[in-house]
Amino acid sequence: MNNDAPTLEEIFQLTRQELTAASKTDSIRECGRAALSLLPTDHDTALKLAYQKLHDVPYKDVKTCWRRLYTDASLWKVVELVQERDTTGSPKYEQIDQRDWLDEVVRLLDMALILVGSPQRKELVELWFAALKALLPHWDAPDVEYDVEGLKRPLKRRRIAVQPRVAWPRMRFPNVKASSSPTLQHPLLRLHNLSQSAFQAKISEVTTHTPTIIEGAIEHWPALDERPWSRPGYLLEQTLGGRRLVPVEVGKSYTDEGWGQKIVSFREFMDAYMLAPLSVDEIGGQERQPGYLAQHDLFAQIPTLRADISIPDYCYCDPAPSPYLTHIKSAAKLEEPLLNAWFGPAGTVSPLHTDPYHNILAQVLGSKYVRLYAPEETPKLYSRSVDENGVDMSNTSQIDLEEAMKVWPEISCWTQHTHWDKNGLEDQRKEFEQLYPDFKNASYVEGILGPGECLYIPAGWWHYVRSLSPSFSVSFWFN
Repeated sequence: MNNDAPTLEEIFQLTRQELTAASKTDSIRECGRAALSLLPTDHDTALKLAYQKLHDVPYKDVKTCWRRLYTDASLWKVVELVQERDTTGSPKYEQIDQRDWLDEVVRLLDMALILVGSPQRKELVELWFAALKALLPHWDAPDVEYDVEGLKRPLKRRRIAVQPRVAWPRMRFPNVKASSSPTLQHPLLRLHNLSQSAFQAKISEVTTHTPTIIEGAIEHWPALDERPWSRPGYLLEQTLGGRRLVPVEVGKSYTDEGWGQKIVSFREFMDAYMLAPLSVDEIGGQERQPGYLAQHDLFAQIPTLRADISIPDYCYCDPAPSPYLTHIKSAAKLEEPLLNAWFGPAGTVSPLHTDPYHNILAQVLGSKYVRLYAPEETPKLYSRSVDENGVDMSNTSQIDLEEAMKVWPEISCWTQHTHWDKNGLEDQRKEFEQLYPDFKNASYVEGILGPGECLYIPAGWWHYVRSLSPSFSVSFWFN
């Protein structure tokens, strides 16, 4: 039991106090009296109104008051749900089964975090998760996973009664990967234990803004050993038995037809995409669409995972401005690095694209193949349109690198491409050479990033990334 966590009764009372406290300067007042009058008595209508306002304009233009309304309506629903569950025979929540009570509370809290960021209520939401986690058993029992049963009096501090449900063994992620490793024709530079001063010297000169794999820089992270992310059971513990919600991209790449996004529980993500068998070959063929928890600030949502890593010192260095980055948008100076999680099975792909920030990509679990092209190669990489259905895609190449490697085996990292039926690919080759005549002559570097290694990706460098096995990476953007 976490003695630092509040009891449900304590967080229940604190939430009611916060929700009813009046403040003349609170941004939520901009919603107007009619909207605010809904909060204490009609949370569902307040939530629907706020949700509608989130979609009336582009998200960047949504007023903070509507994000606050969504957050506070969610918290009112949580308070009422906890209160009603402590009163037997409540007709309002008869549709919520006892075992689903915790799932519903977690869903409400996580949707407020994921959709609107819980402005001015984030600490309160985190206290709720701490209180809920304190009620759950320790998840380190071998070969067992648990489900909540019997929650008639949730305000009392006690362990929630549990019973085994579906076996999720104490195991490590399977090392499922391609039957052969990529062949590197132009390997990336590798350096071991690069000091911060040496890295600063490297990025102080534009001519040495070159991708580099750095070994030994993150081997001290608890995520690699002491609190290993390679163990599904540990990740289960940190996500309230898999109840926490996460946004997932479904499909191999965001440039593919049929690609989509959805919000699912962490347990669903693990069961459907990380632990289920998936046949993957070296050239992208697979039995079903992969799911990817991609470019998500998981560590702001679940701070306990943030404690398992640390920001590399390299991210506090100051890169020299480059005159070669006219193909990317200028980015505001960051006060702190931007962190994002990349967690998915073998076969997930980040297509050939650029980022406006310098990046330290740290590999915690599994391995990835990475190919990079310098900014000077941009004319040969055929950027997509600035406006594709209202979305600026100019940071992404038109070229599907995996298809290009099939039609031009000389640039392929997969040896079996040289054995493909050349006659069957002739028409495709002609089409590629007509559309992208210079691509096969573009210079590149490539490498395989393994656990405990970092890759420095300079701003503006085009890069393609493909998971060779179940993989967990963390990117640190800085400038």
